[in-house]
Amino acid sequence: MTGAILHVPDTRRHDIMVTKGDLDNLQCLLSIHATHWSWKSVEYLVRELMRATIVDESSIPTDVVTMGSRVEYREEGGNSNQVVTLSYPGEREFVDDAISVLTPIGAALLGLAVGQSICYAGPDGRPITLTVTRVVYQPEANSRLRSKSRPRSVPGQVVSISEDR
Repeated sequence: MTGAILHVPDTRRHDIMVTKGDLDNLQCLLSIHATHWSWKSVEYLVRELMRATIVDESSIPTDVVTMGSRVEYREEGGNSNQVVTLSYPGEREFVDDAISVLTPIGAALLGLAVGQSICYAGPDGRPITLTVTRVVYQPEANSRLRSKSRPRSVPGQVVSISEDR
């Protein structure tokens, strides 16, 4: 997969947002390993990436599902919500509730905001609709929060600037 993925609007679905970093990582992953996975999984993820609006990590809204986000969703007709962490393939051993972005559910969740729904083909081909109910954790929001809480200078340190003229 070479070249940039372009934004192609799909009027049948909600707009989705993907961070530049997530896009870069997923393009790299797909270009190296795409032949190892189901072509349907790869094709669905690529279609989702093609319709996404790409944004900088610092400007992604906190209610949008990004890679590494812990998200709560509900399947239409389901009795309870599910909580999963959107992960790269192979991260299941590190994260108990990991769901790969290369699964239909994982690819469907990527880029959705709280309250948005998406319909995808289930294992038997029947449509399944899921709705994001909450983003429990988002790496980008956590990073912004941490950077805001860092002190800008070391307490007790005096900085003097002299200018010789």
